[in-house]
Formats: sequence, C-alpha cells, structure tokens
Amino acid sequence: MHAIKALSPEDVAAFLLQVVVLLTFAHVGGELMRRCRQPALIGNIFGGMLLGPSVLGHWFPALQEAVFRPEQSQSDMLAAITWVGLLLFLMEAGFEVRLDLLRRNAISCVIVSAGGLLVPMFGGFLLGQYLPAGMLVNPDDRLVLSLFLAVAMSISALPPLAMILRDKDMLRENVGQISLGAAMMDDVVAWILVGITTSLHVSGTFSALSVAKSAGAAVLFLATCFLVGRPLIGRFIDWHNKVAPGAAPQLSLLIICGLAGSLITSWLGLESILGIFIVGILFGAATGLQKNAVHSLSLVVSSFLAPLYFGLAGLRLNIWSVYEGNMSLLLLTVIAIACIGKLLGVYLGAWACGLPRWERLAMGFGMNARGGTEIIIATLGLSIGLLTREMFSIIVVMAIVTVILSGPTMAWALSHVHRDDKAIDDAQPQFIYEEALEDPPVALNLVEQEEIRLARRLKTYTQAMRADAGAPSRTAAAGIREPFVAVAGVTEAFLQQLTAQSLEPGTSVQLIALENRLRLLRYLEESVRSLFTSSVRMPADSALRRHLDSYTEGLDFLLDTMLEALTTKDAAVAATFVALTEGRSEIIEGVRSDYLRSAATSDATDQAVLFEVAHGFEQTVWLLHRFALLLPQA
Repeated sequence: MHAIKALSPEDVAAFLLQVVVLLTFAHVGGELMRRCRQPALIGNIFGGMLLGPSVLGHWFPALQEAVFRPEQSQSDMLAAITWVGLLLFLMEAGFEVRLDLLRRNAISCVIVSAGGLLVPMFGGFLLGQYLPAGMLVNPDDRLVLSLFLAVAMSISALPPLAMILRDKDMLRENVGQISLGAAMMDDVVAWILVGITTSLHVSGTFSALSVAKSAGAAVLFLATCFLVGRPLIGRFIDWHNKVAPGAAPQLSLLIICGLAGSLITSWLGLESILGIFIVGILFGAATGLQKNAVHSLSLVVSSFLAPLYFGLAGLRLNIWSVYEGNMSLLLLTVIAIACIGKLLGVYLGAWACGLPRWERLAMGFGMNARGGTEIIIATLGLSIGLLTREMFSIIVVMAIVTVILSGPTMAWALSHVHRDDKAIDDAQPQFIYEEALEDPPVALNLVEQEEIRLARRLKTYTQAMRADAGAPSRTAAAGIREPFVAVAGVTEAFLQQLTAQSLEPGTSVQLIALENRLRLLRYLEESVRSLFTSSVRMPADSALRRHLDSYTEGLDFLLDTMLEALTTKDAAVAATFVALTEGRSEIIEGVRSDYLRSAATSDATDQAVLFEVAHGFEQTVWLLHRFALLLPQA
C-alpha cells in the first residue's frame, strides 16, 4: 500500500496565496464588468490575464513565478478545485434548462437550434481540416480536432442572451421565447457531442465502431435519465424532504447526485461534465426542488468557484502568442467563422419557421454569444491535450469577442421588432429572478412588472364581454387556459425566497404589499373569468344583457385606473381608485336593479345565469376596492 504524501505547510501556504490572489483579481474584474453591463465572466478572465503570461508573466516573470509556482503539485491543486467548480457550474446551468419552455415552442426551437448548430459546425469542421500543422498537438488527431472545433463553433451561451432579452422586455415575445428555447437545446446537444468527441480522443481510437460505442453510451444514458430517472428523482426528492427537510440537506443531495452522474458518464467512457449537466436538468424540472438550496449553490458557484475557474482560464491565456506569426490572421478567421456561421444558421432556421426578418437577425445576433460555455469547452480541450495553448487562446478570445458583440447587435435588431400585444402567459424565467436576488430593489421591481402584466390580462375578459367584441377577442379570452394560480406561482415562490434574505431598508413593507396584492389578483382573475363565462350564457332579452356594455365599460374604467396607479405609482391616482371603488357604486346599483327586473320574468335556469353575472360584477368591484386599499396612499 502506497503511503499518502502529506502536503508541507509551505505547499499549503503557496496554494492559499494563489487562490487569494487569483480570486481577488477575478472578483474585481467581474464587478467592473457588471458595472459596464457585461457578463462578469469576462472580468474574471481579464483578472486572470493580468496575473498570467499576458501581463504579469510578460513584464515581471520572476514575480509571476513566485506567486504561481511552476511545481506540478501546485498546478494540480489549483486545477482540482477549479474542476469541482466547473462541475457545479454546469449543474447550475442544467437548472436553467426549462423543459416546459422547450415543449411550448418545440418545433420552432428545434428548427432554429438545428440551423444554429449545423451551419457553424460545418465551418468549424472545415477549420479543423485546414488548420496549420503547427496548431495541432498530434497530426493524427486532425479528424477528432475537427469534430471538436465543429462543436465549439456551434455553442450558444444562455445568460448573455437572457440578459439582453430582459433589458429589452422581450422575454415573453415570440422572439424571446424561441431564442431561449433554441439556446437551451444548443447547450444540451453541444454537451452530448462534447462528451462523445472527447471520449474518442481519450480512447485514442477513431473508427465507426468507436463512434457507435460513444454515441450508444450517450443515448443509453440520456434515455435512462429522462425515461426512468426523471420520475424517480421527483419521488426521491419528495421522500428526502420528509426525512431530511431543509435547504442544507437538499443542497448536499444535489451535489452528491450531480457528482454521481459525472461518475456514471465517466464509467460509460463519456466526459464527466455531461453527467452532471443532465442531472441538473432533471433536478431543475422536479417540483420538490427547494429554491433556497438552488440559491445556496448558486451563491457558492457565482462568488467563489466560477470566478476562480474563469480566472484560471485567463491565467492560462497568453495573448502574445496570438500575435506571433500568422496567429492574428487565424484569430480573425476563427471569429469570422463563428459569427457568420451562427448568424447564417439561426437566420435560416428562423426563416424556415416563418419569422419576420428583424426577429431572425435578433435571434442570430443574440445566439452568437459563446460566453462561459465556450471557455469551458476550450479549457477541456486544453486539459486533455487536444488543443495547443495557442489554439486555446484563440478560442477564448473568440468567446469574449462574441459576447461583447452580441449585446449591441441584438439590441439594435430588437429595436426594429414589432411588439405583439398578445403576451405569452408565463412568469419570468426563474434564473432571471435568481440573478436579481443580489439586488432586492431590482428584484422587487421585476415583481411589480409581473403584477402589471397580470393585471392587464383582466381586460382581455372585459373587452370580450362587449356586444361589439369580435370573434378573435372572445377566442383570446376563452383560450386562456392557464389561471393566475399557475402564472403567478414562480413570482410568489420568488417573493418567499426574497423574504428569507436580508432586505435593504424600506423594502419589507413593499414586499408584504406585493404578496397581498398578488393573492388578490388571483381572486380577481377567477371572478372576472367567471363573469365572462356567465355573460355568454345570458338570455338576450334580459335587461341585464341590454345594459351589459355600460357596466362592462365602467368595469374597464376601474381596471384602467388600477393599471395607471400601478404603473405611475402616483398616490393621488391610488386615492382616486379607492374612491371610485368604495361603497355601493353605480355599477353595483345598476346591476342589482337590472337583475331583479330580469329575474322576475325568467325561468329557473336563466335566473341562475343572471345571478352569476350580477354576483360576478358585485364581487369584482368589491375585490378591486380591497386591491385599491393595498396601494400606497398619499
């Protein structure tokens, strides 16, 4: 039995110094990028570059070597902790894959994703075939390297895309929903292909049989996970929550199951990152998953492991090697292949779906961002000996450039997109809320936007009740299948999560008011929906039917006042809203009078319908008054 060699105090001190210095520079760089409205990972990489051969090692090599000692044991320890960070980072990325979103726009997402994958893949494969021999680690690996580059060129990064769509308030528009779904599919397919490609390189053999074995192992793993593992995980989480309730035990469960998934894919001859990514998707779809556990993992990853990982990527980056010889030309070529391939592929896929021109361009520009996913793949290629350091540096620079370009280009294209008045009935994506948790005032603003959107939907019913309402208006009201109890579920869960955190002064009262107003909106929606359904069945010769337009117009006026109070946050408007809904209003008096006249000459069935309508108006006005009292008053 081999004796375990203990680390000396000097080794431990040197390792801790590296972690402290690298994390400090990565953190500062990330915060600076946040202020510039760029992803923090770009700042993490720049922080690492300052400490690596690009800056410190170039101008002060002795100092750089003193901090980051060249001993293998030191680099192994730093690589080990960043590898754990990579795995947990990918598990968190798996949580963001929303299977319900993929199902909602399945056909369009598949077509756009296929275009965005195949065209840049073709360009990446050709790049590998014609890459100069000096850029190859081993000339015999050209075919595997070509496949690897094909996958690397086809990647799309989800966080930058979601950030742009949120800033432009386009998350619920057609372009936003399809873009997010296609980017998620790109991620899933890309990690499967990365797992197959790297396994071919590690095995050292490339043949039809080896490809079939790797692909078969991937299909077997995925089929087992989604057909067998997904329902079992849901039941297992429910059982675990009863046996060991709380966020901390579930966080341990997440990490154990994620690392076990990585271990299984390693045993199958696939890359370990595929396993933990798929486990993240399965856990993200489970109803028993506690958001506090996910948030705790997110805090550890975003504050410690991810900055350290991307900082190490910058530390390994040697920008000077890119400018030697023909490397500058190769860098421009790689950027051009990546950008043109992704833009053209997504554009063609969106064209096949029948989307307008500006939406095609916006999706192409947004999905062009590679971000952290690309850097992870490049680091993986370097660690297994498939990429040279020069090629690694080129791919990392390409990832940074595409992220920087995607923001302004997509924003420009979105400014030309026609806004659809019919919003998709879905709450904000959970990862948008989780990102906002770091800033409570911003987070509460997101909930207020969601509240306004839900309140606007009430008018869909009242407009459909009018006599002059067209068939499309009534079809739209009848076609709303998802009640507020489902739509507002994500928002209310987020508010509960926010409650557990330390809020800035003044946000607690706002938080309580938002929670109460959201609950009232649920009852309001049920009341107005029932009112719309009953009004369709009213007898045409009743007094209540003849005056229905007048009462509906009054209800519309109240809803408009409510929306104005929510949008402007004007205390005077809120006070007016209270006065309009207070007491026995004209609407309620008129409805009661018409109901009594109509019911006197109607049979029992019609009387029941008339009562439902009269009661619906009275209850709706009463709920609106309760809602008005929760608005900030002067």
